[in-house]
Amino acid sequence: MASYVKSIDNKHLLEVGLEGFYGESVPERKEINPGYEVGTDFISNNQVAEIDFATIHLYPDQW
Repeated sequence: MASYVKSIDNKHLLEVGLEGFYGESVPERKEINPGYEVGTDFISNNQVAEIDFATIHLYPDQW
């Protein structure tokens, strides 16, 4: 999908828009997010060449 959007408008900035989960691309960090199986791999999804930036949410306090 990112390639398609860039083929139409290569000046349009693209972002994935995911909740950040560590997945199989960073196995040593799975203990940080033990529920990684229910999310998507934030790192590998943002390494797509056509993705221009990533966003994160910081929650310094427990909700």
